[in-house]
Amino acid sequence: MKNQVYLLLLTLLIANATYSQFAITGTIKDSAQQVVIPFVSVSLFKASDNKTPVKTIYSGKDGKFSLSADTGHYSLVLTHTAYAKKVLTLQKQVGSNVDLSAIYLNPVAGQLGNVTVRATRPLIEQSNDKITFNVENDPAAKTETASDILRKTPLVTVDGEGNVQLNGQSNFKILLNGKETAMFAQNVKEALKGFPGALIVKIEVITTPSAKYDAEGVGGIINIITKKKVAGYNGSLSSYYSTLNNYSESINLNIKTGKVGVTGFYSLSGNRPQQSYSLSETVTYDPTAFTKRFLDGTRTRNSFYNSGNLELSYELDSLNTIVAYGNLSGGHSKALLDQQIITQFTSSSSASTLNQDVTAEYPSSGVGADYTRKFARKPEQELSLRFNGQFSRNEDVNSSVQDNPGQDRFVLNNSESRNKEYTVQLDFVKPLKKSQRLETGAKIIARKAESDFESLIKYNQSEQYASNPSNTDRFQYDQRVYSGYGSYSVNVKKYGIRVGLRLEHTTVDGDFISSKTAVSQEYTQLIPNVNISRKFSSTLTSVLSYNQRLQRPYITNLNPFVNNNDSLNISYGNPGLGPQVLHTLTLQNRITKGKTFMNLMLYGSYSNDLITQYVNYNKATGVTTTTSGNVGAERQFTMSFNVNTPIGKKVNVFTSVLGRYNKTKNTMTKTDEVESFSGSAFAGYSYRVTTKFTFSGSGGVNQMPQTLLSKSAPMVFYQFNFGYKFFGEKLSVTANFNNMHSKYFDYKNTINNVSFQTVNTNRNLYRVVYFGATWRFGKLKEQAPKKKGVTNDDLIGGQSNG
Repeated sequence: MKNQVYLLLLTLLIANATYSQFAITGTIKDSAQQVVIPFVSVSLFKASDNKTPVKTIYSGKDGKFSLSADTGHYSLVLTHTAYAKKVLTLQKQVGSNVDLSAIYLNPVAGQLGNVTVRATRPLIEQSNDKITFNVENDPAAKTETASDILRKTPLVTVDGEGNVQLNGQSNFKILLNGKETAMFAQNVKEALKGFPGALIVKIEVITTPSAKYDAEGVGGIINIITKKKVAGYNGSLSSYYSTLNNYSESINLNIKTGKVGVTGFYSLSGNRPQQSYSLSETVTYDPTAFTKRFLDGTRTRNSFYNSGNLELSYELDSLNTIVAYGNLSGGHSKALLDQQIITQFTSSSSASTLNQDVTAEYPSSGVGADYTRKFARKPEQELSLRFNGQFSRNEDVNSSVQDNPGQDRFVLNNSESRNKEYTVQLDFVKPLKKSQRLETGAKIIARKAESDFESLIKYNQSEQYASNPSNTDRFQYDQRVYSGYGSYSVNVKKYGIRVGLRLEHTTVDGDFISSKTAVSQEYTQLIPNVNISRKFSSTLTSVLSYNQRLQRPYITNLNPFVNNNDSLNISYGNPGLGPQVLHTLTLQNRITKGKTFMNLMLYGSYSNDLITQYVNYNKATGVTTTTSGNVGAERQFTMSFNVNTPIGKKVNVFTSVLGRYNKTKNTMTKTDEVESFSGSAFAGYSYRVTTKFTFSGSGGVNQMPQTLLSKSAPMVFYQFNFGYKFFGEKLSVTANFNNMHSKYFDYKNTINNVSFQTVNTNRNLYRVVYFGATWRFGKLKEQAPKKKGVTNDDLIGGQSNG
């Protein structure tokens, strides 16, 4: 086996036979002022094909460029938005180095200080391995949160409580501008609800990542992109309020002057106390303990969330760049639950109350630095070294009083978890001959998690709390992940092929300090991926890919703390959880004609060690226990269809439909098995009435997949948005009307077990109107990409990482 692994890795690292290549160099200057012009697009075309460039690079800060070519006849095309396009035909067959000396471009425009550039990108785009939702082109996004926007994103499902799934999987990875952040490593639901859509430029959904990316995240990767590359400065101030007392404020700033670039944002959001209604009904099939149990009451909750990110980049020269960044995020929430409990027995019933006061705090922070080195003779060649540190803390305090007919019960649970994560990563990209490309790298991740949990209990108001030793302990968890990868890609006529292999070795050591017990794990995964694309015509492209993904348990899944505030419903984590491995096969068919985009995707996956929740019911006591384990075996088949097309010059329509079949069984019990159909449908339009006035609307339905534990009801939603721009389009105001037909939305979740059934109903306020405003400011020069190489579909877009 080892010899085979070494042979595979060696194959990825060997280039094909060497071809004779020669350099084409030159310096680009302004014909009027005789000064050099940086960031000019330089495209090399074969003389026999003036439509498809062999390669494209950008001139450096000094106006110079250098690209390599095989022996042949070529032409150069130079483009820059402030200058007239220039085409140079190389008169002789390139067989030796060609120095074009000075090349002069004629200026046609100056700065873009007050020029409005309207986006022409479609709302939905797709490349070989990702779908892009261009959020900045959605007028409604300015008054929405990231959670609202994800509800409209292809392949993403968001239920009525804000739980997110990607490709039908609850385990996935969220990146911010291509980087990991503690902001989305914990409390994902709250972080997405608190992240303003006004800051988001686009969202990338990557279901078949290349070997460069960690295998973690079985559903794939969601990359939220907030920043733009600028020369000069720009920014925005955004604010919105709603009729439900939700609010959000944010500021975004981008500055680029000389060699220094600064990008940052800060946002805060929250809601004033809101009341919702909940009902839980449990029916047992064995009436030994009770026959029915009802929990009926109200929940009043308020929350606050804020996040900030600052990035500083410095260009040492035209080839070397350093980037340093830091971020802070977090918030707090408080919920009061007042419930009445009615328990029915065979011949009698009893009534009691349960009051809970739940507070939570979840601060997080992160720091990092990137160094990127490019090479003068081969602009596409790149070496990068990255460091990242993430730090987070979760503190939950749950105080409950259960007023029972016989004996009252007072419980005070306090659980605090802390997580530290350090990452060092080295990546190397090398272009080879004849449209070939090699990527290789190594990475080390060190995670350290701690959890202190304490449970106090008493049975009389006047008593002192006493510790519950069986539910009080301190848990320490250390994880190390060592990985290396190789990826090779080549274009052969109408085919594009990418093959990759990633090796990850994981060690885990966990200790329960008080009880003096330990957990130790060590495992290695060899993770292949293959991506083959075929261009059948100028409009039709098909992509077939195979991939493996895995999910390691987070500390919240491992934490053995027992939540026993409701004495008949308890839950806890499982420190013995192992990784989950998912195998996927995807076929995409894309049609692009003019501004019309259509995509049909077929997706299949299976996993035999799915991390899933399951329940145990004690017939004698009536206690339901919920925990997680690697006990799921799942088969899933998905078909999705997306269309985005303009109707005339002012109207754009789009739709996204997804259908999913999944079959899951519990490998531990052998009896629990579910089959279900789920999916989503979404459609919308945007109508530009005038250059200043827009009207848009959208709506859809989401149905989450059924799990071994529960099944949820579908969620229907819709909205209408009116937008107007003032002061030279610097000020945008919007009014967003959501779900006007109903004041409340009842979200139902059903838990089925061989011994009982529980139906939980949460009634939340649903009808809401948002009012928002965004002020944009800035003075831009040419927005030149800082990355002076080709654009590759297998890289996360929207950020340069230096």
